Amino acid sequence: MVKYNRIELLNHPVCKKYLAMKWFAYGSTAHVLNMFMYLMGLLPLTHLIVTLRPTLNTTDTGEHSIMMVPTSFIQQSLFLSFCMVMVLVMNFYCIAKELVQISQQRWNYFKDYSNQSDWFSAVLSLLFIIPTMLNVEGSLQWQAGALAVLSSWIGFLLYLQRFEGIGIYVVMFWEIMRTLVRIVMLFVYLMLAFSLAFHALMLNQKEFNTVPLSVIQTFVMMVGELNYQNNFLDTYLKNELPFGILTYIIFVTFVLLMPILLVNLMIGLAVGDIAEVQRNAALKRIGMQIELHTALEDKLPYWFMKRVDKPSLTIYPNRHCSRNYIKQLFTGEEETNDASAGQITELHCDRE
Repeated sequence: MVKYNRIELLNHPVCKKYLAMKWFAYGSTAHVLNMFMYLMGLLPLTHLIVTLRPTLNTTDTGEHSIMMVPTSFIQQSLFLSFCMVMVLVMNFYCIAKELVQISQQRWNYFKDYSNQSDWFSAVLSLLFIIPTMLNVEGSLQWQAGALAVLSSWIGFLLYLQRFEGIGIYVVMFWEIMRTLVRIVMLFVYLMLAFSLAFHALMLNQKEFNTVPLSVIQTFVMMVGELNYQNNFLDTYLKNELPFGILTYIIFVTFVLLMPILLVNLMIGLAVGDIAEVQRNAALKRIGMQIELHTALEDKLPYWFMKRVDKPSLTIYPNRHCSRNYIKQLFTGEEETNDASAGQITELHCDRE
């Protein structure tokens, strides 16, 4: 059903309850345990980034120097040393786990972008923690740590995809982001054209002094931060704008094409067909759920599977529970109120 995009069949109550049974039997436990192991490395890394933040010193000559916080297992606190060891151990564990998955999944392993995120986070974390523990001079390891904590928290967001109630929004976010990236890659030449024009005309403006700075400034202006008074009006009134008329013509053209036309086009294409995006996200999330259950069924022993799998499932639509809100959050199931009083629905799951 996932292979042929049968979203209507996958959303059938029988399929949804069957997947929910597997999820509550062993899928949720395995996934929450995996999330816990991930947090065992993420939270200590976050504490190290917050605690070991370096300082910037300025000399009398105007030169800047970055002063890293020295580390010592003898002088520093026990908790700080524990965090360093945990980051080191958990990232080696993450790499070992990924290598095992490569040996099991082969080429299918590289089709899941979350695996690439795990590799990126683990390697950057090791590039940060090993030089930090050895007190290596320089600030490259701190830059690796900044990238590591960024990619690690983004990777943790990917773990929420498995939960139906909140995971569908995570999948929708990535689907919309892919659409935006394609649009930006298509119109990057238009942004480059205006940035080169501003670089050629705005001779006394430090924001457009070099081509890279001009590109960044044009990108910021594209999202609405025009800074018109400082960049254009004040310089024009002070007669510091060499090509005033031509600059204003290009500026007005830029305002019409980029902040108004292009940005609204990107928003319209990204969220205009939100129903189709939600449908694709639901199908993709169910596919990930089925892949998780299939992988676990291949690894778990037969006696355990026979014990947790139920031949039938009885559903009470009118039974109210104070935990319904939490259940809807993680399963996406909505409470059914239109059934008659005392109605019982039985779901039979026959297995060979």
